[in-house]
Amino acid sequence: MATAKFDVIVWVKKTDAFRESRDELLHLAGDEPNESTEYEGMVDFHWGFVHLIDAERLAATLSPLTVRPEVVLLRLSNYDNLDASVTYKDERIPRH
Repeated sequence: MATAKFDVIVWVKKTDAFRESRDELLHLAGDEPNESTEYEGMVDFHWGFVHLIDAERLAATLSPLTVRPEVVLLRLSNYDNLDASVTYKDERIPRH
């Protein structure tokens, strides 16, 4: 399989609404993520793509989830050109 040049990344807080948000996320995505990690009360989901159009399609499909307060991050990362990455929502709290 070719190396992913694009990632769609979603971070979801582990709150009482997590299961519902995760189920909706996976339903909208139509596929399990390539990678998922739980860390410090947050679960991140990553879908990798070779083609930009496929990543854009998934990010657009998932964008309605940005209204949920437990969805902290929705980002399309473009590893060919990081400046072309698109952030749909980013409410991460910087560490000091």
